Parts: sequence; structure tokens; C-alpha cells
Amino acid sequence: MQSQNNLETIGNLRINPLDELLVEIAQNALNGSLRMTNAALKIAVYFDTGETVFAASNARQHRLYEILLQAGKITKERLAAIPDYANDLALKENLLKNNLLEKKEIERLFSRQIYEIVKTALAWREADWTFSPLVRVRSDIRFSVDTPNLLVEYARSLPAEEIARKFKNPRESLRVKTPIPPNVTLSPTECFVFSRFEKAASTIEEIETLSGQSETETRRILYALWLGGLLVREIQNPAFSERKVSAMSSAQISLIKDDAPPVAQPAIQFAKTKAAQTEAKAGEAAPDGRQISAEEYLVRVEKATNFYELFALAPNADAAEIKRSYFSLAKRFHPDLYHKETDANLLQRIQTAFSELARAYETLKSEGSREAYDLKVLKEFEEIKAVQKAGMTPEKFDLQKQCDQAAENFERGFGFLMNENYNAAVPHLARAVHFAKDNARYHAFYGKALSMDDRQRHKAEAELQIAVKLDDKEAEYRIMLTELYVQFGLFKRAESELKRLLTIYPNNREARTLLDSLRKK
Repeated sequence: MQSQNNLETIGNLRINPLDELLVEIAQNALNGSLRMTNAALKIAVYFDTGETVFAASNARQHRLYEILLQAGKITKERLAAIPDYANDLALKENLLKNNLLEKKEIERLFSRQIYEIVKTALAWREADWTFSPLVRVRSDIRFSVDTPNLLVEYARSLPAEEIARKFKNPRESLRVKTPIPPNVTLSPTECFVFSRFEKAASTIEEIETLSGQSETETRRILYALWLGGLLVREIQNPAFSERKVSAMSSAQISLIKDDAPPVAQPAIQFAKTKAAQTEAKAGEAAPDGRQISAEEYLVRVEKATNFYELFALAPNADAAEIKRSYFSLAKRFHPDLYHKETDANLLQRIQTAFSELARAYETLKSEGSREAYDLKVLKEFEEIKAVQKAGMTPEKFDLQKQCDQAAENFERGFGFLMNENYNAAVPHLARAVHFAKDNARYHAFYGKALSMDDRQRHKAEAELQIAVKLDDKEAEYRIMLTELYVQFGLFKRAESELKRLLTIYPNNREARTLLDSLRKK
């Protein structure tokens, strides 16, 4: 475990799975945020004394407006008339202000949104995570989330081999933490196993002899009861040491003492850096008129699904509004203001956010590029609606879209290659490989195009070797690799490759002819 500073804790879900992190955070009654990154997907979960109270995600399916559309709570036409509808909290206020939904219904939708975000993150296995006790949600942004039942349900779905890894020692002792709460729904079998804890503590093997279930099923139930908060066990590989928990608790007490009145609190209170502590200048304001914090800015950029969301503007905003918002944000959150920042994670987020902001402004400031971008966004929105209507998940849609882009680029590149226009072929074939990294054919012909440039020999060889590795039974790719070796005078390598091919296909006439010609050299 490493630490970016004295209070943040970082790790990977492979070492500390999210379900166990949630239990640790609850047991230690921690306040703060858990930020997770899995490739392009980002999720942040916020806690108040160990309870999950809010979550945010940059995935489109987790946005409040998407949930409203799917639940039939609002029409596309009505949604489009709401300014800044992509901002979940701004959308909430608009719905309440215009009596479009009751407060209880909105709270229920937010709870469902948070539930789905956490459920998505529970399936992640390799994501990096950062826990910060100094990133908190505003007191009025707290929702009821049924975390215990979510974790019990998650435990029920785990494969047997994972359950075996969770409980390696049959003599491990567990004890009852609390009677079954009315809000936790257990199956009759789970209730029966829980009732076997007649004394203060029991070992796993003791419960196994009393449960009437198989070893795997008993341990699955015990794991579910622990995740649900009914049992206590010693965490084998804790993410937070006692010393770290004590330091975070002390920091929370200090932070509360130094806080401004609740009315002035930002939606998310960010850990104050030297740059952020400088005198505030006139800058970007939040929908309620207050100045946004650094964390609000970062979360907004990281969650944005289009360029307008970066600036918190409606798609019909005029050029002056876009320019004003860009220069306001650039003035307050330029990376140069944070160059002395010791938190490497924060500095990286600031730099990435500013690059995205600048890219968005360059696109939207010109009438021509903005019009092209608007058409692209509109097309994507209609595609997503069509996909949802067809019952395809957003993940499958994104995968299908990538496959389509790969195929389109390959066909164009292959056409140039056949016409011996190698310079034109290379970028299209490169994009095909980018969008479909596991397609051997795309790698092979990308390597073929690269091989026409003597300066790209090593890269061409690497691409052809990838193709052979992905599909070692395809004779064509080995022949292409052999031809590259012959082209550059690497005859021994060419001969070895042909021999490997002939062990698979001894009657391959082309390989046999090539091998005979090499032996005559």
C-alpha cells in the first residue's frame, strides 16, 4: 500500500476488492470519497460515518437524465427544454422547482442511481482506487442506499473458487455483530446458518458441521452475512491500518472545526491545496451562483459526456458564453497554478482536465467545427436511444461501435494497400488495429503496409508476430512474416518460420516452395 500524502490511501481492487473495502469503511465509520478508475470509466463513492450516501460516474447509463428517460418519468422533448440537464444536481433542482416530480420520487431515483453505480464497480477486478477523507459531500446531498442487501446479493453470485479464496482457514473465528435487521432480506437457509451461532464466536468448520450445507455453500452464506454486517471477522489484508484510520479521524475533527457555515459549503469540499488557498478571483460559478471548487470542476470534467457539459452550458449556448466559461475556468484551474502541488494524483487530474477543456474550446469556438460536432453528438444520442430500444446494453453498443469503426478503417486501408498506396493505407490500418486489438487479420495487413517503409521494419515485424500469436493456425500470416524476413535478408528467421508452418500444414505448397528457394540461396 502506498500513500500520495499523509491522508490519502491508494490501492488496486485486485488486492482489496470493493466489497471488502466497503465493509472496512463501514466498520471504521470513515468519512470521505473512494475514487476508482477502470480504463476510461471513473466512479466516485462518498461516505458519511461509513455509510454510502452518494456516488458519481462518467458512464452515460448512470446519469440521472438517462434513468428518468428509461423509467418513463420524462420525455426527451421536456428534458431538452431543461438547461444543464446533464448535471444531476441541477436537474434535481429544476424538477423540484417546476413540480415535475415529488421530492420523495427524486430521492428514490437518486438512491437507485447510486445503487447501480456501486453495483457496476463491484464487478471490477483490476481498477485503481484512491480514498480521501477530505473530499466530502454537502450535507444536503445524502441519499439512502441499500448497501447491505446489495452486498448480500453480490456474495450470492460469487463463483465457488472465489469463495474458497475468501475463506482459506477453516479455523477462522466469526462472531455475531447484530441480530438480523428488518431491512436485510435473507433466505431461509441463510437465516438457519446464522442461527447456528449460539455462542459468542464460532469457527468456520464448526458452523459447517451444523449447517447441513456443502462446504462451499456454507462459506458463501458466511461471506454474505459478513458483507451484510451481521457477522464480524478479522480482515486478512486491511486497506487501512489503525494508524491511518486514527490520522483520518483526527483530520475530520479538524476539518469540521475549520468549516465555513453550511450555506457556503460547496457540493464537494476538496482538500485545500496551496493553489486553492490563494485569494479567490472572479471565476466560474455553479448553478446556484456560488463559485465552484476544484473538486467540483474535476468531477464535472471527468463525468462529462459531451463538450457542453464541460462548461456546464446548454447545447444552444452562444459563442460568448462558451468563451466566457472557458477563460473563467482556465484562469482558476490552469495546471501552472498547481505546479508546486505534492499530490501527484491531483496534479495529473488537473492536467488531464485542462487538456480536455482546451480541446473542447478549440472545437466549439469555430462555427464550422461546432456544427460538425453538434451533428456528431446528435447522431450518437439517436444511436443510443435506438440501442436502448433494441435492448442492447451501452457496453455492447460501445463494443459494436468500435468493431464497426475497425471494419470501416480496415476496408479503406486494405483498398489503398491493394492499390500500392502504402502511405495512405497505414493510418487507416493503424486505426483498425486500435479499435480491434484482438483481430489478427488487421495486425497482419498493418504489418504488411508498414514493411514497405524500411524505417518501419521492426514495427512491421512486431505487428506480424502479433497476428501469428493471435491466430497461429493461419498460414497466410506466417507467409507474410516470412516474406518480410526475406525482404530484409533475414533468411535464417524466414526458414525457421516456414518450418514451423510446415509442422502445422505439411502440404502447404506455397510454404514448401518458399523453403526450397531459401535452401538454394
